[in-house]
Amino acid sequence: MKKIDAVLTKIEEAVLSFSILIMAIILIGGVISRTVFNSSWTFTEEVGIFLNCVVTFFGIGYCAREARHISMSVVYDLTSSKIKKLFAYIITILTALIMVYVAYLGFRYTMSVYNLGRVTAALRIPSWITVVCLPIGFALGAIEYFRTFLLNVLDRKNVHISSKFKLGENMENYDDEKGGIE
Repeated sequence: MKKIDAVLTKIEEAVLSFSILIMAIILIGGVISRTVFNSSWTFTEEVGIFLNCVVTFFGIGYCAREARHISMSVVYDLTSSKIKKLFAYIITILTALIMVYVAYLGFRYTMSVYNLGRVTAALRIPSWITVVCLPIGFALGAIEYFRTFLLNVLDRKNVHISSKFKLGENMENYDDEKGGIE
């Protein structure tokens, strides 16, 4: 299981990093081309939107694994460990179920776009390719939240905030100013 998780993490990191890099190069190149050479690249908007969707939706599972999603924890932080454990059960299973439902809706939407047979204006690629990252991203997020829920069920002693972190674990080096772990 750990090898699958490591491989999945590396794939997600590669896809996210590559997407951000390509998005930056293409969008900045398009601006330079338009302002300096007075010639616009026709594909920059389509590629930028697609890569933004990839980063947004593929990032769901990655952020869930790394415990980097936004959380409103005022009430949570003031409670006892038993209540935190209860919250962990409720939050992770509800989030997983909602993500499964949204992944299902995303799949239905992708299939409806596929059935239309449309292509993008500039690149002429099938439009469904640009939205397939929605159901995949939400499914990856659902898997991560189900894993966290199962970890909380199996480990009664600790509160797991993700499939990678327990409450308070590895968070002592977290710096809000820098937005990550040092």
